[in-house]
Amino acid sequence: MNSTIGLDIGSHSIKLIELLEDKGVYTLHAAGLVPTPVKIMSSNDTKDKEAVAVAIKKLFSDAVVSNRVVNIALPESQVFTRVIQMPKLSERELASAIQWEAEQYVPLPLDQVSLDYSLLQSSSKTGGSVTDTGEMMDVLLVASPKILIEKYVQILELSDLTVSVAETEILAATRAMARTITSVKNAIILSLGAQTSDMAIVRNGTLAFTRSISAGGEALSRALSQGFGFEQHQAEEFKRTYGLEKDKLEGKIVGATKPIMDTIVGEMKRAIAFFQERYKEERVQVVLLSGGTARLPGIVVYMAEQLGIETQIANPFIGIKRDSRFLVLDAQGPTFTVAVGLALRHV
Repeated sequence: MNSTIGLDIGSHSIKLIELLEDKGVYTLHAAGLVPTPVKIMSSNDTKDKEAVAVAIKKLFSDAVVSNRVVNIALPESQVFTRVIQMPKLSERELASAIQWEAEQYVPLPLDQVSLDYSLLQSSSKTGGSVTDTGEMMDVLLVASPKILIEKYVQILELSDLTVSVAETEILAATRAMARTITSVKNAIILSLGAQTSDMAIVRNGTLAFTRSISAGGEALSRALSQGFGFEQHQAEEFKRTYGLEKDKLEGKIVGATKPIMDTIVGEMKRAIAFFQERYKEERVQVVLLSGGTARLPGIVVYMAEQLGIETQIANPFIGIKRDSRFLVLDAQGPTFTVAVGLALRHV
């Protein structure tokens, strides 16, 4: 069996998933989670990197993982990801043209980023699928700051690990969730993290749109802290206990967090409108929520009411074999979505 490890170094916690693959069948072999010891997303300090490495070593030891090669996720908020439309080109023409396209979209000098791209699908100008003679094609453009990649490589070297693949969080989350909704044509995925909420629209199993929103679980906690005069730990407890349930505490929790949720929902509505303007005969059929903040009480009902679209909590373990000791992970499924998606990635 082939072993693949997904390591998701988040701002709040570090998640590990090891999957064994045999003839297309996946088995969960190891899983674990530890708190992220420092604010590593905003730090490049050597001591902070060492602290994260110590936590990762403990995670691997506790999970009893021997494979030292990992796939990692880069934070969406620090990586530029965009689906762009280009005239249909050959592979050689695309390789030449992508540099010029990147200069139009990437907000950093290209010598400061690692540039990657992949052809998603061909389409007509009206959005319908066409043959190889189609007029346009969708290309996924990803630009990762080299300094960010170097930081993660240094952390993993300190952890005695080797990086096989580095990709963005939303790409990994999309891979994990798209396979669980094969009966649905179009879905919007929202990965609710501690610092950001990352969004993707999947059309026929292929990425069609991505966006990162600078609002997540920590912003909700701050809103509660400011609104009620709570200490941070009290705000976290109230958030986890009452979430977005309207009938709790006379709706005051929902009221305090409304500005943050309005930002997230507003961006989702704009993304859906953009998608449905481009693909005029199609509709987004389901909203899938992942990430630690997706476990808030009442969030499914809240999102469904706000968007008018069926909403579900993601379970990335669907279709993955596992023994009884891992069944407890179902409740934490949204938290492990990115790590599962990374472990499903093959070079």
